[in-house]
Amino acid sequence: MAYQTGTAAGPTPLLDALRLFAVASGWQELRWGPSGPSQQLSLRKGELIFHLRSALDEALRSGYQRVTGIFLVGSDQFDPAQPWNNQPGLPRDPSKRIEAVGLYEVEGPCTYHLFSSESPVQLTMVAEVAPGVYHHLAFGQLVKYGDYPGGAFVSGAFGSSDALTASASDYIFGDTQDLHFGLPFNDYKYAGGNYVRAAADGFDGWWSVCQASPITGKRAISIWEEGPRSPRETLANYWWSRTPNTLNGIAPLLPFYVFLERPDGFFSPFGYPAHLRYLNITHHAPAEVFAIGPEQWMAFPAHSKNNKSGVHGYAVRLER
Repeated sequence: MAYQTGTAAGPTPLLDALRLFAVASGWQELRWGPSGPSQQLSLRKGELIFHLRSALDEALRSGYQRVTGIFLVGSDQFDPAQPWNNQPGLPRDPSKRIEAVGLYEVEGPCTYHLFSSESPVQLTMVAEVAPGVYHHLAFGQLVKYGDYPGGAFVSGAFGSSDALTASASDYIFGDTQDLHFGLPFNDYKYAGGNYVRAAADGFDGWWSVCQASPITGKRAISIWEEGPRSPRETLANYWWSRTPNTLNGIAPLLPFYVFLERPDGFFSPFGYPAHLRYLNITHHAPAEVFAIGPEQWMAFPAHSKNNKSGVHGYAVRLER
């Protein structure tokens, strides 16, 4: 099963819909069961293991604000004796406390879109949590630039402690008209809502895709990172400002390229998600399907079109 849409009455029914879709798409269900007032889910495909939990006005851990939605983490192994948030190889800060990404603000019934892709594996969920407001979760394996340990990723519309009151440092271009913190692989966020798994430079764990101060102590960047000197523009900023193409009105797709920060302060190309792309959605409606040659993609706003996220959006590869 490569695509499914439907409605869910809240976080746990939404997580259950993702569970059933994942199993129908070839994922192994390692665990589905209660976790406090909510449900926990563990999934495996090949060597990839991910854990999710629905949250009902709960905080990920002490020090973070309460949210309603779904938490997402990846791990190295599955220990059935341990809960979802104490698995081997979870994203953790230097004090060994768990970190996660999430799809929050699921306060009532919502429409969801589920996507499953192979080569490499990726599972994506986009939910319209309020009329015109879209949040996402995605996890799987990056296309890697080379042969080295790692490559798994988790992406969420939010980090562990985010809210819509996020500071200006969370905006991609630092401008209030570009409030698209919900974009996949938004490294303009101060601490990030995305992690990639890699073993490099003596560190074997999850790297925060962020602008500064990585939560895990190791930083990765994507296409939004600003330059070191004035005007400090990003690749994505130039891309966004020149699309849709004034020659034909088409907005080309831009991969979310990921780079790892090395000990010398420079960055090495690491990989990109094969089934997600940045998209200027000026000429696309939310959840609109469009074709590029033989491929079909579905467009979504980073948050809400012509509102908090302007025309910044992304596209998910559609296979059905």
